[in-house]
Amino acid sequence: MAHREMALLQSNQDVISTALQQFSKLLNQQVFTEPVISEEDMVTIVDDWIKFYLSHFSDKMSGDQQEQERALEKLQEELRTSSNPFLEKYRAFLKAL
Repeated sequence: MAHREMALLQSNQDVISTALQQFSKLLNQQVFTEPVISEEDMVTIVDDWIKFYLSHFSDKMSGDQQEQERALEKLQEELRTSSNPFLEKYRAFLKAL
């Protein structure tokens, strides 16, 4: 029973997977061109995107409030992790200028 309590509901795992796929597409669509924005501004933009995704997908989570909160925490963690390579790529772009 303890393992079942720790695992997210399958429906919430599916929502997280969908959100990550869409977020990945968003990141992959970005083209770095001039005029450039600062690294700090890009981090702010990515943070705003993450907040948007959390807000957008929060009403798609199922289960009780604790389950939904755990699922949103997991989604936030996964979005942050998936944004790191994008931000590294942007830092490299800035250094190459």
